[in-house]
Amino acid sequence: MSKLDFSIIKTKWNSRAWVITLNWVKLNTPVFMPVWTKATIKWIILDLLKNKDFLWTENPINLILANTFHLYLRPWDEIVKNAGWLNKFENRDKLILTDSWGFQVFSLWEGNKTKSLVKLQQDWVWFQSPIDGSKHFFSPEKVVDIQLNLGSDIMMVLDVCSSIENISKEKVAQQMQTTHSWAKKAFDYFGEKYDSTKSVLFPIVQWWIHKDLREESVSFLKQYAIDWIAIWWLSVWETNEEMYDILDFLSDKLPANKPRYLMWVGTIKDIREAVMHGIDMFDCVLPTRLGRHGTAFYKDWYVKLKNSQYKNDFSPLTDDCPCFVCKNYTKSYLSHLVRENEMLGWMLLSYHNIVYLHNYVEKLRKEILES
Repeated sequence: MSKLDFSIIKTKWNSRAWVITLNWVKLNTPVFMPVWTKATIKWIILDLLKNKDFLWTENPINLILANTFHLYLRPWDEIVKNAGWLNKFENRDKLILTDSWGFQVFSLWEGNKTKSLVKLQQDWVWFQSPIDGSKHFFSPEKVVDIQLNLGSDIMMVLDVCSSIENISKEKVAQQMQTTHSWAKKAFDYFGEKYDSTKSVLFPIVQWWIHKDLREESVSFLKQYAIDWIAIWWLSVWETNEEMYDILDFLSDKLPANKPRYLMWVGTIKDIREAVMHGIDMFDCVLPTRLGRHGTAFYKDWYVKLKNSQYKNDFSPLTDDCPCFVCKNYTKSYLSHLVRENEMLGWMLLSYHNIVYLHNYVEKLRKEILES
């Protein structure tokens, strides 16, 4: 039996507005989760994200994403476990998702052309730490244990992220079979622990724009969609048109009665399109990354505060966002902070971008409910 308690409040064509409860925390979907990579969102005090005086909404941010790979390396999952899991380690009382190792494996693999830091086998993955060169072996079962040590509410299976460069479809299909084998091992192992933990585990569907492989992957992995199912390797290097085409292709193949998580999506346009294709949950580092580069979300485009046009612009940052930043600071002042490389500027813009996406998915939800 699923640990999720959910109600489908309203649907509009493929768009869905749900209420999901996990571990006594409620999520309204669609939902965007900020990325909390190393148990921190860069430049952000997390208490601000649950304070309606800063958010200007009654609905706090109840779900964030942490990175299993980085937290394993530092401070180490056993230290987090001894602290009382991530919630007590960081003093956060909401839901935490820890992501799969697959992309980190891919990054180490692709980022070192002369010396691979990764070796993939049928039952495990070996890698060298990019921090100190130490060697580590991980199996699908061990990755589950690490995430349990972190106290994750939502865990992701270990998967193989196939390269888009210089790789045949045959090789991609082989890597898909490895991921399927790993998923079976992870769920067989976690199944024995399911009732004694607070966690749920997601399978991940990927394999680029190969529709036949996507369909085969959904067909195999939906048996493990006990609580949720995730989609990966869209919105990375594909064109927008390819991304939307795959979402359209998958919309009637994914389990209709399970929440759907599209990984690594964080633009207004992509979120809107994905919601229209039946996606419920999103994450991305883009809000804070843009903020650290002096850029703010605004409708379907961006305010690039390094541009000289904003030096004498004393209007609010945006005219459609009620957040603390837009209520209190002008483009001129924010442009000044960015140009002077003041940390406050990066913090304020990162905060605005997170809140902007949070309020945007709230707006999409309202449109579904009022349709």
